Amino acid sequence: MDSQSQKKEESSWEEVTSSMISAYRYDENKHILEVKFRNSDTYRYLNVPVEVAEGLRQAESKGSYMQANVIDVYPNRIKRRRR
Repeated sequence: MDSQSQKKEESSWEEVTSSMISAYRYDENKHILEVKFRNSDTYRYLNVPVEVAEGLRQAESKGSYMQANVIDVYPNRIKRRRR
C-alpha cells in the first residue's frame, strides 16, 4: 500500500469545543474511536459501533455524551502523550 492510499484510510481528527475533550476521530472499518482528552492522554476505544460515533459527532455536550455512552462502556487503550 502506498502512502497516499494509507492517508485516505486514516480518518482525520475532528477538533471540538469541549471542556473535557479536544478532538476525536473514528475508524469506521475497525470500529475504533480515538479521543484526545484535555487534561489527560489520548484513549483508543475498541468495538465502538458507527451509531455511537455518530452520536458523539451530533452531541451538543461531547463530555456528557462520552460519560454516558463511551467511557466505562467500551474497552480502551491509552495512547500516552509525548512529554
